[in-house]
Amino acid sequence: MSLPQGGSVVICYSALSGVFALCWAALTGARGWWFFLPLCLLLLLWCYLAKLSLPPLRFKAVPGFLLFFSHQLILGAWDVAWRALAPAPRWAPCWQPYAINLTQAASQRLLASMVSLLPGTCAVNIEAGQPDVLLLHVLDGNTDWYKGVAALEQQLAWLLRDETAKGPTA
Repeated sequence: MSLPQGGSVVICYSALSGVFALCWAALTGARGWWFFLPLCLLLLLWCYLAKLSLPPLRFKAVPGFLLFFSHQLILGAWDVAWRALAPAPRWAPCWQPYAINLTQAASQRLLASMVSLLPGTCAVNIEAGQPDVLLLHVLDGNTDWYKGVAALEQQLAWLLRDETAKGPTA
């Protein structure tokens, strides 16, 4: 999706600045607006000049995706905390390849970023090939990490309008 033209540019950048302002308010306790305003203008200018665009979304899938991702964050954080505080920690760190089924390079990078946000997994590299492979560092290779990553990939495929899966995702 390219940048909108005409009056919709104003709407697009107004919405983007609103998102920036909400994030700023949440992260700073609604303080430091004197610093935020010039920073926001610079960010908007950068977005405009770099011709950055967001991928088209299926807005019906957004609530489900947010619930899924929040649920995974909470479960993952609980799991990591449990492992760290257990009398005999259960760790089995290892490197694991994951065959990516998403077709768009931007979607693959988004998957790698989101996998790294989940506790217990860290995406290290995307290796191009047939299929593309995501190299992951997993906190415990004995757990069913594959199921969680495949579910996240499926949620992203549903969320992103231009995305189709190359193969079956769990």
